[in-house]
Amino acid sequence: MSQMYLVDDRMTEIAPHKHCVVCGNAVRADENFCDELCETKFKSAQRRQQLLFGAFIVLMVLILFLPSLLKMKG
Repeated sequence: MSQMYLVDDRMTEIAPHKHCVVCGNAVRADENFCDELCETKFKSAQRRQQLLFGAFIVLMVLILFLPSLLKMKG
């Protein structure tokens, strides 16, 4: 099921597609990435984001509970 679009004053048929989530290149409708490099970049960025979120949670726990723990000891 392709769609018709107006391009340069004429109707042009464009096959169903999506765009790579990293670089924006057109890919088939059943894919998310245009190649292995973009998939690797996406997974690396996702992993880095998860690590930063984990570090943020640890920091927040320390900020919230460390003062009360120090008061109990001292």
